[in-house]
Amino acid sequence: MRVNSTTNLKIACVIGCENNRDVCKIIHLRVNPEATDDDLLFAGKTIAALQTLPLHSIDRADCCDLTE
Repeated sequence: MRVNSTTNLKIACVIGCENNRDVCKIIHLRVNPEATDDDLLFAGKTIAALQTLPLHSIDRADCCDLTE
């Protein structure tokens, strides 16, 4: 059984370039674990549009404890 479910939305924005690789700043937001992937993608794109840095990626990270 899943308990203590948490979901984080990670939005990575490019702040520079070093050795031909993007250097990113990652914004971590705790969100409702029952949010759909489409909802989180929409939220991530909306938040990214509010700032001036280029968007690198939007990721979802789910975590929970498993018990019997």
